Amino acid sequence: MNKLRVGAISWDCSLPPDTYFGFYQTRSLSPEQFRVATPYYADILEENKITYHSRTQEEYDRELQYAIDAGIDYLAHVWYPTEGSRNYVPTSDGDCSHKVYELNWARKMHMQSTLKEKIKFCAIAGPHPFADEDLENLVIGMQDSAYETVDGRPLVYTFGGCRPEFVSRLRDVCSRMGAAEPYFAAMFSDGVETPAAEHKEVDALSAYACGGEGMTKYSQLAEQMIRENESRRAAANQIIPLYTVGWDPSPRNVNPVPWVQYPDVEYAAFASGEELMEGAKMLADWIKAKAEDCFAGHILTFAWNEFEEGGFICPTVGENGEPDCTRLKDFCAVTEYWKKTL
Repeated sequence: MNKLRVGAISWDCSLPPDTYFGFYQTRSLSPEQFRVATPYYADILEENKITYHSRTQEEYDRELQYAIDAGIDYLAHVWYPTEGSRNYVPTSDGDCSHKVYELNWARKMHMQSTLKEKIKFCAIAGPHPFADEDLENLVIGMQDSAYETVDGRPLVYTFGGCRPEFVSRLRDVCSRMGAAEPYFAAMFSDGVETPAAEHKEVDALSAYACGGEGMTKYSQLAEQMIRENESRRAAANQIIPLYTVGWDPSPRNVNPVPWVQYPDVEYAAFASGEELMEGAKMLADWIKAKAEDCFAGHILTFAWNEFEEGGFICPTVGENGEPDCTRLKDFCAVTEYWKKTL
């Protein structure tokens, strides 16, 4: 088996509030009760009000260094097509401003960082339609020396299942451009009931997240994580297991967003370092017992920066203006354990 690689999902919408997702994230995380989930680079304007500035390359490189320090080998960026990554900012009267943004901004900063060989990147193909030019740009990115691979093939996660049309088109573009065929890992964030024959167009199954409504303890969420990984294992030739550090979308229930809704129930409490390690040991034991024959040598983590959904490793706002790196250090212990064990 290849040396273990640990990835973390990156969906970076920590953008200024005059952008679409920046508008909603600053609103969701502004209440003081959610400061534990507020990234360290947020600007605290006053009690119950945060904002984001446009981060520089130097500031983003600091974030990449934190991820390196956590033992993360690559960030799996949700990769949007150029047009599909743009949205308009809602105004108070329900209209939209003319300003647009690129959800690909963090991914682009990663690709031009001097640190990218120390922490690689790969694509989670987002849900929007990809034009031919978008696919060509993705293939160019896949040929970068810092692009993550499985057995020498560029790793591409497909959000929302197997997506056979996208997979076929990307394969055709790779062939036309003389690029290596991708290693496709389809994301099923719930259990998978369909047989392996229906997933033959992809190489592996994985997931984006593990949700748990009504679960009040992280241990319950970890047990759900194992059940869902087992469901994918039973339906796949290979798997990239998901490890979750948490699930609590309460910020979006207090201040709802237009693109997704969640049950208004209690969610798993913020996990301690000991609980995260117990979940990590459960996953390692499961891999050795049940998945060794189909384990692709990667573990994907939810998540580096899903702050509004309770899945984050990135440091948060601490005291006296210093980042709180507690979760980062806890996850570093997890990656060290995995790399000694698996």
